Amino acid sequence: VFYDRDADVNLIKSKKIAVIGYGSQGHAHALNLKDSGVQHVVTALRDGSPSAAKATNAGIELMGVPEAAAWADVAMVLTPDEHHGAMYDEHLAPNLRDGAALAFAHGFSIHFNQVVPRPDLDVFMIAPKGPGHTVRSEYQKGGGVPCLLAVQQDASGKAHEVGLSYGSAIGG
Repeated sequence: VFYDRDADVNLIKSKKIAVIGYGSQGHAHALNLKDSGVQHVVTALRDGSPSAAKATNAGIELMGVPEAAAWADVAMVLTPDEHHGAMYDEHLAPNLRDGAALAFAHGFSIHFNQVVPRPDLDVFMIAPKGPGHTVRSEYQKGGGVPCLLAVQQDASGKAHEVGLSYGSAIGG
């Protein structure tokens, strides 16, 4: 069990974070990261996404998925699992910078090899144990929800620390 005292939240504050998707978890992650002092947070959406207006109205900067992948230090994928493989192959793998981190809030696409990450990437999971509206509301109350942390690939030697920092910044 890890607690906020085990995480250096300043580590994630120094990174550029692309939250891919703005549904249940996406809105909570993006807003909590911003409220935690992460200076560079964008939401990446596909063209024509109905979530674009919600993100813009909440003050979140928008980018397309390929552009956000090329820009980000950490790409947090919060879209439906069934889209992860194609999204990774078409938009993330060719655009993520060497040494970036690829993150998920669910282990399905990694565990079942729907996404097979490049070897230079850190790959971790931060999985809040609650729906996005609870992740957001508990954060706003000054609390949080438990999160699961897993590291699939530690290319940098810092994936665990970055994952803990991310989890702390979303209120985990």
